[in-house]
Amino acid sequence: MSFRERYLNRHMILEMAPVAVFFIANWGWGLMTATAAVMAATVICVGIGWARERRVPMLGIVTVAMVLALGGLSLFFHDDVFIKIKPTIGKLLFAAALLAGLLLHPTVLERALGSFVFLTDRGWRVLTFRWAGLAVFWAISNEVARRVLSTDDWVTYVSVLSIASIASYIIATRLTAPAYWNSPEAGDESGTN
Repeated sequence: MSFRERYLNRHMILEMAPVAVFFIANWGWGLMTATAAVMAATVICVGIGWARERRVPMLGIVTVAMVLALGGLSLFFHDDVFIKIKPTIGKLLFAAALLAGLLLHPTVLERALGSFVFLTDRGWRVLTFRWAGLAVFWAISNEVARRVLSTDDWVTYVSVLSIASIASYIIATRLTAPAYWNSPEAGDESGTN
């Protein structure tokens, strides 16, 4: 089974479903209803992921915690700023976790993708820096968007941002992998490509 079949199809649906729920609920009923809907959808999707794999990745746990905390604050105070900063905080935490994960062996990214992507040690470091850079870029992008766009336009933007950011990580991985590929049969002999 290929990387796309094993990871992208299943995980992409579970990652994108809350985004679709958020977009549709905002369109039909407004931001506060969309916030409650995305909270429920996120919990359900993580639950489905757990039921299928009997584990929840750390990123899933952090995502649920952030969506529930910031979404809850948005609903409690009836203030959209909390839900609007969620992508910024999430992306910055993701970048920080990736960079801190460079101190571990295997790295955080290698632990997450190591059964699908086979890179040398240097390849994992390069890919980690690229992913962290992308996460910071998307965080800044959300900050600009939430400050200059209307709420409805921001919801559309953040829905596109979710798809674009996932695509950017996939593209970065696809562009990095050929230079640092380390077939599983060969092991990580050099680690210095």
